[in-house]
Amino acid sequence: MKEYTISIIGTGIMGRGMATNLAKENQKLRLYSRNLSKLSDLKSENVLLFDSPAEAAKGADLAILCLTEDEVVIRETISSGLLDVKPKILLDCGTTSLPLTLKLAEECSRRGIRFYDSPMTGSKNAARDGQILFMVGANREEVADIQFFFDICGKNTVFCGQVGSGQKAKLALNMIQAGIFQVYMEGFELAKKSGVEPDILKEILLQSAARSGIAEFKFPFVFSGNYETHFSLKNMRKDVYHAMELAEQNDTNLSLCKNLPEIYDSGMKAGFGESDFCSLNEVTAKIRPPKSENR
Repeated sequence: MKEYTISIIGTGIMGRGMATNLAKENQKLRLYSRNLSKLSDLKSENVLLFDSPAEAAKGADLAILCLTEDEVVIRETISSGLLDVKPKILLDCGTTSLPLTLKLAEECSRRGIRFYDSPMTGSKNAARDGQILFMVGANREEVADIQFFFDICGKNTVFCGQVGSGQKAKLALNMIQAGIFQVYMEGFELAKKSGVEPDILKEILLQSAARSGIAEFKFPFVFSGNYETHFSLKNMRKDVYHAMELAEQNDTNLSLCKNLPEIYDSGMKAGFGESDFCSLNEVTAKIRPPKSENR
């Protein structure tokens, strides 16, 4: 395998998992995080740490954005001067609004940088285990030279088409996941108020056609009251709002999901922004674990 110099801008929950797996394959890494102390255990001869995005991206064959809100993406790329050091390829693995994605593509094009949107899905466990699913705004041939990155860090890569199509697919996906989880919570609320215990409905759901990956992954956390962050409520809220904006641009009727922004706002107001999005249980179904399992 060819040895690349790879910069990861934003080495948090997901970026750290990527960095760990790339380091195992002896790739040269240049990591940026606002809190470098959390990365000290990764530092080695091949893994360098930087407190500046631009410094981290210097000389990079591939610079990976693993950031959250649009404002953060703007600050750490355009405002920081990262684009001016001209990494050969910039890959945005975060979930970014379509307008900003297209702006990044334009800014990179002006500087001779190859840019692709490649949002990902999977929990911190998936990042740790190299099991991320990537949705790439490109065709297979365009990114053949960096396929090694997707192979090391992911379980599969879906090529969605032209630049921006990866983000469109990811926004639809996250809206669906948020909607599915909310339907479950409302179902539990209906059952509970009708005299059916949540444990009974859970047993039924997990043996029925209503079973899903969301149910299998999130129910244990909901029923134990453990809202350890795998995907934060504030980030799901962000993506729900981006999905609503995309729907407005495309004149898409979202009769069921249109109330999701208000629901996620209520989760933020209740103080669960940094918790996993399954903490919405606390403002909807309010399933309570046995006292012995309380956090």
